[in-house]
Amino acid sequence: MTIKYSFGSRAMRCRRGVRQLALCALASAAFAATQAQNNAQQTGTSTDKDTGKTVGGYVIHQSIDIGGHIEEKSGSAPMYATLVNIYSGARMLDQSMTMRAVDPGHAIVFDRLSSTSYGYGGDPINVTYLDMSKGRFYDLRASYRRYRQYFDYDVLANPLIPPQSTPYVPWLNTPHLYNTLRQMTDLQLTLFPLSHVSVRFGYNHNINQGPSYSSTHLGNDPWLYQNWRNSTNTWTGGVDWKPDPKTTMSYDQFVTYYKGNTIWTLTGLDNVLPNGQPVALGVDLSSVWSAPCAAPFNANGTVNPKCSAALDYSRVQPTRTTFPTEQVRLQSSDIPHFTLNGRLAYTGANSNLTGYNEYFNGLITRTSQRGYLETGSAKVQRINVNGDFALEWEITPKIRASDVYDFWAFRMPGINTFTTTSYTGTSMLLPPTSSSTTVAPDQQFLNQKTSTNTTVVAWDVTPKATLSLGYRYRARRITDAGGDSIPIHENWGLFGAALRPLPELRINFDFAGMYADNAFTRIDPRQLYQYIARASYKPRPWLSASGTVNIFNSQDNIQTVNHKEHNRNYSFGTSIIPSEKWSIDMNYSYTNVYSTTLLCYPSTPPPPTAGTAPPICADAGTPYSSNGYYNAPTNFGSIGFTISPISRVQARAGYRMSSVNGSSEIINVRQVPGSLQSQWQSPYGGLSFQIAPKWTWKGDWNYYSYGEGTPIGPTLPRSFRGNVYTLAVNYAF
Repeated sequence: MTIKYSFGSRAMRCRRGVRQLALCALASAAFAATQAQNNAQQTGTSTDKDTGKTVGGYVIHQSIDIGGHIEEKSGSAPMYATLVNIYSGARMLDQSMTMRAVDPGHAIVFDRLSSTSYGYGGDPINVTYLDMSKGRFYDLRASYRRYRQYFDYDVLANPLIPPQSTPYVPWLNTPHLYNTLRQMTDLQLTLFPLSHVSVRFGYNHNINQGPSYSSTHLGNDPWLYQNWRNSTNTWTGGVDWKPDPKTTMSYDQFVTYYKGNTIWTLTGLDNVLPNGQPVALGVDLSSVWSAPCAAPFNANGTVNPKCSAALDYSRVQPTRTTFPTEQVRLQSSDIPHFTLNGRLAYTGANSNLTGYNEYFNGLITRTSQRGYLETGSAKVQRINVNGDFALEWEITPKIRASDVYDFWAFRMPGINTFTTTSYTGTSMLLPPTSSSTTVAPDQQFLNQKTSTNTTVVAWDVTPKATLSLGYRYRARRITDAGGDSIPIHENWGLFGAALRPLPELRINFDFAGMYADNAFTRIDPRQLYQYIARASYKPRPWLSASGTVNIFNSQDNIQTVNHKEHNRNYSFGTSIIPSEKWSIDMNYSYTNVYSTTLLCYPSTPPPPTAGTAPPICADAGTPYSSNGYYNAPTNFGSIGFTISPISRVQARAGYRMSSVNGSSEIINVRQVPGSLQSQWQSPYGGLSFQIAPKWTWKGDWNYYSYGEGTPIGPTLPRSFRGNVYTLAVNYAF
């Protein structure tokens, strides 16, 4: 499924400023390159196939891959677009250029420049990087990234309409399809990077825009078209003072400005009232659960005008947020046997919602609303102070002690005023019978303070063994507008070991255990422990192996929660490179994610495993209980071969796979495992052949296969298979 959309001149104007900033850097590079070409006409050009060519006092290396993709697929096109999203067409697959001054002292604009780009011409990810520097004068780094994200996993937010419904109108795709474009521009400039005083400037522009779909719950669940238009601009400035080689003091200023202009409008007007007016019954149309009413259709197929439905809906909530932040930093090892690091930051953010407007025209039978109009505004502040200070003391050549103190405190006062005009009625064919207006001012407050102190002592027992022991204490207090305060205290034990029994073998082990006397959410742990063991072994220069074991367990085991979870990972990898003619890489990983939590929920009809919920849950409309069981054991493996029988030929082949065989609590009788029981396979191969000096032909093949266990559910199948062939010619000059 493809959604076509366009943006008008306003979007083009918003992009011009960003492009102009990026073009400034590119213009400097173009100016210098032009100067180099002009100088070359006077001084001549020398070429060396190994060291690049020298033009106008610069050694230049350039490379470009021009080609394209040939794609063929079968199965689910939406899932292919979600997971792969590569299609046939010409591409600029890769480009790189480096320029290095032969005599940096006589270079005018820069003495080093490098640029790389890839993905242009139709790939979902396009990237350009530019680095340029001039000795002690400046260092410039710029990048542009463009990412097209399409997401249509058809069981996401799917109501899974029962087949017994009359009429039966299943959702074959997700009601919350997502098809947006994200563009990110970064500029970082440092002046006098090697001087005692250096100055830094930066700019980041991040915009996320495009179409998606969502829904909202009223009398029914209207299907909405959600047009994203959110942007963030960040300006940075800083000064570094280096009074001596071992001390640096810095001052930074960050200003972030966020604009949220996403809008929602009604879609899904697929039916009509008896008078012919289009009407939307929503995403959860089913006679089994009487949604949006027991008899939504008349005998002639028109919609019952006394059923909950929407004739029109829109919502705009323009949000503007400014985050100014000041920060000071200190790094010093000037005092013998001591290393100091400190940081303190302050943020005074303001967020304003002006011109909120939500309009509904239709019928909500449970409240007899024929429509409503809600307008208003809101304002919230976030005052944030955070900092940390670290001290490391070399007590003896074999014993070191460190202490790190972190402090974080914020408060968020907020006010809002909303005016709602509600219209009453009993039929969408009739005008409203009466109206009422309410003004609802409100204010809220949230305050949180967190302080953490970590002390660690490390001892070099022998040249081949280091042990460390530590303790961490964290205090957290959360206070809301009603004066409710939640104090949480954590006590941690820390242990670490670094062993080098052989020159070729390294082993590291870390343990962390925690006990807390309270929890803020149901899945916050009151107890946890984590073991991490890593080992690397290199018996030969051409052979290396490594492995990791990571075991994490936590729980909130009070009676009304009984939350337990673990995340266990076991991974292994090896690399065999006996010569330049061939090599092998192999990797395997097993991960098991598990959790259970007591929860309450509604379901029509209830699943066979449903339990009876406590009265407090039943009173809230969630009469059934379960343990929220979730288990996702995952296997990942890959193997790759590289063969180069002669210097002009290189072949590559390999295989990648990921398999999940999980399960979860059934709280809907139509629930399907979906990706929780799925397999992903991607074998690949490639060949490159140098057909002439500076010219190389490249061919690559990638196979993508995604499959799921049964049943599929009341949706389209999600499995697919696809081949992508990439052909290119590389020219290096």
